[in-house]
Amino acid sequence: MMLPSEEKRLLHLYRSGSAAETAAVVLDALADITDPDERAAAAGLLRKLEGMNGTDFDALAEFESGVPA
Repeated sequence: MMLPSEEKRLLHLYRSGSAAETAAVVLDALADITDPDERAAAAGLLRKLEGMNGTDFDALAEFESGVPA
């Protein structure tokens, strides 16, 4: 799965041990995100994270970083 650059940046900022944990951190961060474009990117990332299992999340991290998770 490819992420737009803003979603990728948010993933790198808020990545935690799993998709669910990362989604929880991003959701908490939404309270402090005031820029409409960043809020939209966070919402898009949340939708993607909520549909991921552990294998998907690990594969995404490996693909995005180029380093095996």
